[in-house]
Amino acid sequence: MCINHSNQKTIMMRTRNFSLLTIVFAFGLLLLGGMVHYSSNSLVCTSWPLCYTSADSLGLSFTTGLRVLGFVVGLLTLMLLVRMRMASKKSSDAMDNLSYTAFFALFIVGLQGLMGGVTSSFKVPTIVNTSHFALSLVFVSLLIFIDHRISALSSSREIKLKKSWSFALSDALAFLLFVCTGAVILGVFVRHSGASGACGAGIESALSCFSGGSYSFWPRSSQGQVHMFYRYISFGAWLVGAVILTRIVLKSGKERMMRLLALASLATLSSHQICGLLSIVKDDAISWNMAHFFFGALSTALIWKLNLIIRSAEKATFGPRVYSFYRDLLDLTKPRLGSLVMSTVFVGIVLAPGKIPLIKGLVGFTFTFILVMGAAAFNCWMERDIDGLMDRTKDRPLPSGRMKASTALAFSSMLLAGSLFGLYYFVNFTTAVLGFTAAFLYLAAYTPLKQKSVTALYVGAIPGAIPPVMGWTIATGKMDAMAWILFAILFVWQLPHFLAISIYHAKDYGKANIVIYPNAFGLRLTKWGILVLTVLLAATSLYPWIYDQGVTDAYGYFATVLNILFTLVALKTFSVPTKEQDLLRRWARIYFLGSIIYLPLLLGSLIYLS
Repeated sequence: MCINHSNQKTIMMRTRNFSLLTIVFAFGLLLLGGMVHYSSNSLVCTSWPLCYTSADSLGLSFTTGLRVLGFVVGLLTLMLLVRMRMASKKSSDAMDNLSYTAFFALFIVGLQGLMGGVTSSFKVPTIVNTSHFALSLVFVSLLIFIDHRISALSSSREIKLKKSWSFALSDALAFLLFVCTGAVILGVFVRHSGASGACGAGIESALSCFSGGSYSFWPRSSQGQVHMFYRYISFGAWLVGAVILTRIVLKSGKERMMRLLALASLATLSSHQICGLLSIVKDDAISWNMAHFFFGALSTALIWKLNLIIRSAEKATFGPRVYSFYRDLLDLTKPRLGSLVMSTVFVGIVLAPGKIPLIKGLVGFTFTFILVMGAAAFNCWMERDIDGLMDRTKDRPLPSGRMKASTALAFSSMLLAGSLFGLYYFVNFTTAVLGFTAAFLYLAAYTPLKQKSVTALYVGAIPGAIPPVMGWTIATGKMDAMAWILFAILFVWQLPHFLAISIYHAKDYGKANIVIYPNAFGLRLTKWGILVLTVLLAATSLYPWIYDQGVTDAYGYFATVLNILFTLVALKTFSVPTKEQDLLRRWARIYFLGSIIYLPLLLGSLIYLS
């Protein structure tokens, strides 16, 4: 269907107005959730989704309002997705692609509702409550991204930067976003863990921690250390932010939107610090705590929006492909893959029995993250010639020639050596050995085997399954039955997951002479492999329930339903003729996306329903 440019612009503008409305309500939900917790009303109503109680209190009103607002946000997100799908049929393919992001946002808000139900019914661990908030922040960030893209599609004006613009400045802004997000999430953890009052109150405690009868900049108590660590991170974010945002204001030129966003970000960051200081002086007053939380969340949202605007402006000014040395270093570490891997490490830490000090957990998590980045970067160095043969990888820093091989080798070697030493010295020997084993198998066995045999699929699944076990040993220092179960689930999950990838990237892998099942044995066998391995994954995930390995019936029922649905997706392949390769590739991509949804749901249920 063809429509004129004026109608297309009108459709986009109406869709954007709807996205803005959804953002407002979603941010309101985030703040109301904080208010419910800060006023100690999280468990005032233990039934879900409605409150079956005769009590009449302000806390009950807050809790009821939170659930109603959550339903409204979920409904608005669904309506936004429907509206975007309608707009994609009448306008551009870009809106069609963006609607997948809206679908993911809808998935997250649904998951949030389930997590909220569990949180309201049980006194779940602090780190689980914190992850609930972190997911809320991801949801709001997705909505801001969707709105930004719709705005770009509906506007003919592009923000342009000065030719003297430095990419290092936008890289620094991205770093600031990372630090601020971490600081806000850590602040929520401090509040949930009860460490917010661990350093005393009053003006004397504003700059140091009163613990053990004396003032100190690094107290001996674990709660005091958590509190001071948060203070240092938060103050560091403000200090770095003041420099970066001031430079952006000076470099923004005639672009008023950039300047206003930078100033607003600086103002909210400063307000976040002031309110945090006053909450200490005023002895953990709820009003100042809420203001501290509000400005922290708002500053993160504003910096994220500023980052999106600057990245779009860079593409409009300097071309669609914008590179810098630091971005290329980050690209070497394969951050998307690393984020997925680290989510499994987090699951291992949370599921492990007993309590683990936050500082020790953070140290172990950080060094494991560095190890994953180092292994990925070293893999890029090893496969630089192969990457140059494939369309999806030929623009990476090494095959494109933007970075010297010696630089990548030095960078990756430094990350690998430093992380392994850190795991051994600061965490424990078991985790260091597991880290070394994973890196060795990934680099010395899987990487060279990819061009020789399909057995690389199974060899590569071993290092991919070790990270959750490392999370377990970070917390406990030893292996036990549940650690092996986590290993088995991740090992089996990777097999059909990669088989699906190999179907829609078969041509690319063929160019690089990488041996995969579709090219070596045909699509029919690959389809059967995906189905059989999906059934095996179901059996593996249900093993801890069937054999009573410390999980609940709630997990067993949820995992059963989840595996039935995922198996139905795998069965769908047999309704697609093998000769219809375009349709088969489309199904393979759907299965791949389903596997990405399946894994966090399964691992999340292990945490929340156990």
